[in-house]
Amino acid sequence: MSVVAKVKFADYETSVAKALDLIKAAGRLPQTGLVIIKPNLTNADPPPVTTNVKAVEAVYNFCKSNSKANIAIGEGCGEGITIDTFKANGYTKLAEKFGIRLIDFNEEKAIVLKSKNTLQLKQLYIPEIVKDAFIISLPVLKDHCFTATTIAMKNMFGIAPAPFYRGSWNKSKLHSPSTHKSVVDICLYKKPDLCLVDASVALAGMHLSGESIKLGLILAGFDAVAVDAVGSKLLGHNPKKIQYLTLANNVLGSLDNIKILHG
Repeated sequence: MSVVAKVKFADYETSVAKALDLIKAAGRLPQTGLVIIKPNLTNADPPPVTTNVKAVEAVYNFCKSNSKANIAIGEGCGEGITIDTFKANGYTKLAEKFGIRLIDFNEEKAIVLKSKNTLQLKQLYIPEIVKDAFIISLPVLKDHCFTATTIAMKNMFGIAPAPFYRGSWNKSKLHSPSTHKSVVDICLYKKPDLCLVDASVALAGMHLSGESIKLGLILAGFDAVAVDAVGSKLLGHNPKKIQYLTLANNVLGSLDNIKILHG
């Protein structure tokens, strides 16, 4: 059985900690190595297109209180230059405040991974720094024009370095022939170790210019498939009709037997 916390939003510091406490996240954080908080900064637009820096600060504070590992923030934007997305939404100020390393996945030294068990990406370039890191996927809850929803799993597109996947935009080659299959494949190579979703204000209709909807929730869980299923339902979708979720079911996580912990 997969567990997903669904917590009423009061403020980021309070609600993020409550959601992570409900799933007993403190006991599963590594005490050595590197933790990378991975927001959705697809471009330089403000929330809810991108992850609110206050959500990242709350996750950072939780990790800092419960882990001795190094903690960084990493992203490889889909449009433009990553440092511009960091600057536009207050991430450089956050980094300066706490001495946090900001990692640009589009510029990091890359390695290539190969697998015969993936659906279409038989090899994937990823930043070397990502390979052994504990990844916390921290997206905004949003609809998506290619995959119905973009939540914890689709957020992992950001780890793919732009030089290898750039076409019309930084990660465009990942969207052909099937964006759904690429979502699954990237997570087969490197799935999120922990997921926290900002559903305080969701974006409905389109991931870059949709309608802002106040849902007033924070989601958290270790099973990215279950988290995305719960999030997809909040946006009015049937998870069992979303291809990336059905392809990932019983492979990367579970669509069934999900226990919701309310807070």
